[in-house]
Amino acid sequence: MRRADGRRGMIVLGPGQRGALSLLAIVTGGVYAVLLFIGLIMMTPEAQGLMPLDARIGGYDSEDVREFLAALSEYGRWLYLGPVRLLDTVFPPLFGLLLALLIAVNGRLWLSPVPFLYAAVDLWENAVVAGILRSGDARMAPTASNLTQGKFALVALSLAILWLAWRGRRRRIA
Repeated sequence: MRRADGRRGMIVLGPGQRGALSLLAIVTGGVYAVLLFIGLIMMTPEAQGLMPLDARIGGYDSEDVREFLAALSEYGRWLYLGPVRLLDTVFPPLFGLLLALLIAVNGRLWLSPVPFLYAAVDLWENAVVAGILRSGDARMAPTASNLTQGKFALVALSLAILWLAWRGRRRRIA
């Protein structure tokens, strides 16, 4: 797709659209900051120092899940299934949308769906982890762990695409 000014595949935002994108970035960052505060800073002590399952980039097994469940206090379980679950339901679509828009604005519209894959996997992971916490059954650990690792891989892929798109845009503009 070529625009009249010769730039290929570029989406140019008007002032109102740039403001909306900035607002989306601010809201996404705010939700993430609260999620980190509650989900890591407040909840980790409630699990005797163990990291929440969905924050373990390297994954986990059934024994790790049993250890986490045994260490998690009732307040920690409430935090995980209450405020953290709510925030972690809002954050993935916001972050996915933000990354997708940034990738599209930087000239890679055809790659902009990748962050939505991240959002879908993150929401799926959240549902599986919530099921584990509600049931106390560690048999879903392999599925949850694979989703956790997939989520982080898709975030990394999305960020790499954004970086490459941004670099390519800078070269095309220069």
